[in-house]
Amino acid sequence: LLPSAPAALATDLALLGVILAASEKAVQHVYEHNLRPAEKQHQPWTDRVTGQLLAACRKWEAALSPRSTAQEKPDQVAITSAVVWSFIQLMIPDVVKADAFKAIAAHAEKWEALDAFRQYPQK
Repeated sequence: LLPSAPAALATDLALLGVILAASEKAVQHVYEHNLRPAEKQHQPWTDRVTGQLLAACRKWEAALSPRSTAQEKPDQVAITSAVVWSFIQLMIPDVVKADAFKAIAAHAEKWEALDAFRQYPQK
């Protein structure tokens, strides 16, 4: 699922790192609002995590935009993008607005339409 050429592998691994950072920040956001009692929430921390999440999404969007949606076979970037984006949109769509990240949304929509994804919905 990863390229064997060193330059392409480095590019994909760097992008996967950004996607996973966005995932971690989304999880932190969900935990803070769904598990921590309101009186224990710290707004400056929440603001920082939200800023980091959106920064990761902007970098992810920029790196994903040049990739072709005509790609026939999913690779690790396509799979990870679809899963993480779907999680973010399921849990915090009001924080990470889909219309602000059109390339990510298009990639996720394409791969989520495959039978392999539909067998295991996140909802």
